[in-house]
Amino acid sequence: MEQVILHISDLHITLHTLLDGSLNKGVKSHLTTNSDSTSSDHFIKTFTNKINKDFAGKKLFLVITGDIADTGKAKEFEYAKRFVGSILTDLQINPANCLILPGDHDVNRFSLERVLEENEGAPLEKPTYLMNEVKYGNFNNLYKQIKSVEFPFDKIIIDHLIIDNKIVLLGINSNYHIGHNGGLGFIEIEKFKLEIETIKRDLNNPKLHYVAFWHHNILAGYENSNSGQWDFDNRRFLLPVLEKAGIKFVFTGNEHTSNAQTVSNFSINTNDCGALTATRSEATFSAYPIIFSDDIRFENRIYHLVESNGNTIPYYWNSVSPQDARQPETFDLFIKNTDSIPEAVELPHTDGGAEVVTNELVVKDDEAIFYDKSEISEKLYAIVRDKKLFHTGHFHWSDSSRAHNWIDVAKLLESHTDLYFAQNAVIDVINTFNLDENSDLIIGLGYEGNIISSKASIKFDIPYTSLPYSYRYNDHHDYEKRLNYDNSGGAYKRVLIITDVVNDGKTIRELIKKKEIDFFSNVEKIVVVSLFYTGHNSINSNILNYMVIEGDKEASNDYEVSNLEFYTVKSLRVEKCPYGRDYKSECFIYKDELSCVHLFYDEKDVEPIPSKNEVLQS
Repeated sequence: MEQVILHISDLHITLHTLLDGSLNKGVKSHLTTNSDSTSSDHFIKTFTNKINKDFAGKKLFLVITGDIADTGKAKEFEYAKRFVGSILTDLQINPANCLILPGDHDVNRFSLERVLEENEGAPLEKPTYLMNEVKYGNFNNLYKQIKSVEFPFDKIIIDHLIIDNKIVLLGINSNYHIGHNGGLGFIEIEKFKLEIETIKRDLNNPKLHYVAFWHHNILAGYENSNSGQWDFDNRRFLLPVLEKAGIKFVFTGNEHTSNAQTVSNFSINTNDCGALTATRSEATFSAYPIIFSDDIRFENRIYHLVESNGNTIPYYWNSVSPQDARQPETFDLFIKNTDSIPEAVELPHTDGGAEVVTNELVVKDDEAIFYDKSEISEKLYAIVRDKKLFHTGHFHWSDSSRAHNWIDVAKLLESHTDLYFAQNAVIDVINTFNLDENSDLIIGLGYEGNIISSKASIKFDIPYTSLPYSYRYNDHHDYEKRLNYDNSGGAYKRVLIITDVVNDGKTIRELIKKKEIDFFSNVEKIVVVSLFYTGHNSINSNILNYMVIEGDKEASNDYEVSNLEFYTVKSLRVEKCPYGRDYKSECFIYKDELSCVHLFYDEKDVEPIPSKNEVLQS
């Protein structure tokens, strides 16, 4: 049976009369507490008739993302029971398939103010925003009548629904900071992390896809605020936690505007279904038919209330195309990767230029594993090409860094836009292969590695440090080249190293077996992620591990490391000086100055080799 999620919000059921018996002139909802009027019931019936017509024979799930009442008073929730009950009955939705979430208007602020009055002049035991028994008292009456359980106000994830053993809808309470004076959306980060980890452990199914529903908007559709109606600092810490938990979609209410946006620099999409019963703005709701195939998608159906200008029918619901609403047609929870793997291609290049190779697949005993998102890897290469960041020459920069070409990553990172792209490319590699799972530490290797990896540490909430390259250690003060983490007890079993360029991995193996041997001796797995791979091996996850290659002049000076796993964004094959440690006597380019030779690091204190002219003149 096909399944559909109905998403409604901001009913704002309003008092028909005020406490003094006078007519409430501030009504902003089609639903009121007027017992003598049938207009509210007619509004509900119009809504359910449209759903039954469009989704006949389909299994329905209902999510209400808050502000069910307008002022949180008991009478508003009495009528809420009537209206929500009618929706469930008319649509034949089991209350077990319904998420009912509180909004800030569902908090009984008058009860909180009464507590303040009763304790006037005396310090309260706790601030009003923590008085959950008081502020959710009336909302709890509705919740008990619909869900047959007490509202779990001490939890952040108050409920969840599982659909087809593939999707988990998380019902989340964003009202933590709402007190007698209102407040912004806020979620306790550590408590949320613990609750989501507990749910995932209990469900014990890594193939489940998680979607979040709560009240407050984390982006603004029309307000002049990037963070919506959410505590700015809390939002800053919450977004990486959501990404780490695999939550790519957040569905909200609150702003009374139907809109869909993507959070900048994060893979999180947010959708506000608007206000179901608004009279002062456009009344809207959303429905998401679930499309199951190799992929998992939510079709985005948007409904607007149309006033009929005094005809016999006062209003009706009309479906609006996502394109007209400037929204996506689908929300893609999971898309199966069906891209074919291209054969190796050599692009035209000048003498001494880069040979560009794709991440070709070479299968031996095990299937090769590599990053194959060409739209990202080719954009990274385009930056290098268009900004002319690939330099030719003869680079003798250290004992292990000698090549005919060089990628100027430092210049690439000077651009704010390119820096963000590089950081996000690394993050996408980590996401693609779930490399953050069980990782205990991130090390940014080298100056450039330090810059591109810091964002990953924030996003995945993993402890972070940085180290210089092995061949730059002597250029640093002692405190800069120390790894200030004690791993004598084996607390750091899986380490993620992020850097800019990897050729043969020798400097990384030297770091592990020489520079930081005390730390890495207790590390079980080391995952390396780089922007570029410039070596000659076909891309695979195991190519940085030590192996003796016949004829390799440097094998005797290498370090035996076999627990490396490697991923890169882009492969650019760079020619390496073939003379190993004997380059000073054997490399004719070096000794005969046939081309410009760039000396760096190890050579800085060495007497320069005299030119032929200098020899003749002497």
